Amino acid sequence: MSKVTFKQSGKTLEWTGDHESILELAEANGIDLDFGCRMGNCTACQQPVLSGEVDYPMGHTGVPEEGNQLLCCSVPKGDVVIDA
Repeated sequence: MSKVTFKQSGKTLEWTGDHESILELAEANGIDLDFGCRMGNCTACQQPVLSGEVDYPMGHTGVPEEGNQLLCCSVPKGDVVIDA
C-alpha cells in the first residue's frame, strides 16, 4: 500500500486501490478538489505533486502545467505528496 499525503489538507491516506483515482480517494475522505470532466481532458483537477510519481492507467489527453498532475485519472506509483 502507498500513502497519499494532501499537504494543505493535512491528511495522509492509504492507497488500497479501492478508488479509481487520487481524486476519488480525496473526495471519499472529505478533501474538496476542483475537477471537471473526470477524464483528464479539461485539466481542472491538476495539482502540484511535491514528491513521488503517479501513473495514468486510463490515459488522458489534457496536458497539465509542469510539476502538476491530473488527479482525476491518476493513481500513485508509491508514496506521493500533493499540494492540496
